Amino acid sequence: MASKSFNTATIARLLNHEDEQGMGRVFMYAFLNEVVRQKRPFPFDCESAQVSPNLMIVDSQGRSIAVEHRRNRLSLTLNDQRSETSAFIEYKGEAYRRVLLDWLTTCIRYTSLQPELRKELTRYAQSIQRRIWFTKVLPVH
Repeated sequence: MASKSFNTATIARLLNHEDEQGMGRVFMYAFLNEVVRQKRPFPFDCESAQVSPNLMIVDSQGRSIAVEHRRNRLSLTLNDQRSETSAFIEYKGEAYRRVLLDWLTTCIRYTSLQPELRKELTRYAQSIQRRIWFTKVLPVH
């Protein structure tokens, strides 16, 4: 993992099944279960999924997940071309923090044999925890 900050490129790298760690499919399944399906059931074929650098995830059945990651916000647009349906999911603030920490925690569980990757994922989780705490406005006494 080359990136030290948790950003769009980091998410794309984690979800890519052709990554150097070989964990992409596992992380993709975790993303679907912890992030997408927490809000809405969505059939998706992780085995055939391709991830673009701008976080457009497309499976061989014509279903896609467009991911937009911004500071303290994660938006997902789910499209199923076969049934011409789409849905929008958004996580902000505390919900953003919780869903990403749940996803990263699940990913960390699968990296016991890869200590460097586990360490990097733990750093990402810690940075998300710190970012939320430092962006809250505290009252001045």
